[in-house]
Amino acid sequence: MKERRSSKRARVDLLFNKFIDGYPYTCHVLDLGMGGMRVRRINERDTRSKRYPLELVLPGFEDAIWIWSRPVWNQGDQQALRFVAMDANDRAHLATYLGTLRKAA
Repeated sequence: MKERRSSKRARVDLLFNKFIDGYPYTCHVLDLGMGGMRVRRINERDTRSKRYPLELVLPGFEDAIWIWSRPVWNQGDQQALRFVAMDANDRAHLATYLGTLRKAA
């Protein structure tokens, strides 16, 4: 299968909230990049929503970042999410966090 990602991803072990119809559902981040992430859904109801707001607290940062995402694929309890909108400050925090991971690798 041809790789279609536009940015590299780092393996991480983080929890975040995906909001569906205003209710938070905890998910587990498996890998994370500037353009999206692969997640494991833990206890989430089925929905036909095309976009989700995400709340993610990055290690080393005090405030959560907020990202609008859309699902790319679902396979069992895993899902790939593409980021479609993010505040410039949140994007900078994400880039800084991913940069620290790359330096540590």
